[in-house]
Amino acid sequence: MANQTLFDSVPFDQSTFGGNLGSIPCMPVQNALYIAFREARILLRPQALNSNNELADGLIFLNQLVDYWAARACYAWTTTFTTWTLSPGHQPHLIGPNLVTPDFAVNTRPVSIRSANLILTDTNPPVDQPINIRDSAWWAAQRVKGIQTSIPTDLYYEPDVPNGQLWFWPIPNTGYGLRLEGMVVLQQFQSLTDCFIAPQAYLAAVALTLAEELSDIWGTTPPPNLARRALKARDALQSNNNLAPRISSADWGTSTSPSAGDFNYMTGTLP
Repeated sequence: MANQTLFDSVPFDQSTFGGNLGSIPCMPVQNALYIAFREARILLRPQALNSNNELADGLIFLNQLVDYWAARACYAWTTTFTTWTLSPGHQPHLIGPNLVTPDFAVNTRPVSIRSANLILTDTNPPVDQPINIRDSAWWAAQRVKGIQTSIPTDLYYEPDVPNGQLWFWPIPNTGYGLRLEGMVVLQQFQSLTDCFIAPQAYLAAVALTLAEELSDIWGTTPPPNLARRALKARDALQSNNNLAPRISSADWGTSTSPSAGDFNYMTGTLP
């Protein structure tokens, strides 16, 4: 499926968003590196040119930064849902690069699985049946791991390298559809001509954070406000990405006796 390439791996280019970008210009990665070199005071004159060696080094350190950000949910600006087809009796299903059926091929293996749903295709319309996401302790506690069923209820994801492993319990013996939710994270740049197209604040956050690192590597003295500006840029995008989770309470709507007053969840005390 076309959108499988977006699962957990998104480049800053037109293929990420698809369609016609219209008036959005292609900003080469080299221009983003120029901003970082100027901010780090490696280039002291306006419109000065980096040497080829400097650009090559800058791309290496930029990809190092992108690799770090790809592991952090606060730098993923959205999630994406991809659909697959389960292969009966196949355990585990692998997910990662260069895989073929019955496994799932994506550019890079997911950092995590946010949610999973079994798609019951024998209903009209199809129905999503939620699958519980479990951890390694839960999986280790399952004493009979080889039992099979048509509707698996639980999933343990093992983020191995280069391929993640999807361990279903019980093992599915019916080829239902599967819908997985994963983070949309950054992909490393291949060349200096790659387009840098991203949501608001990413250019500033990437360039200013990279400038902080380059000033250490090159041994320059950065502007005194560089760290503050870089922090503000990262905060801008992280505030958009880190939304407040849904919460609930079993005691919502209840109260204590009139004489005792209500329990204050904010302070942890009674009036």
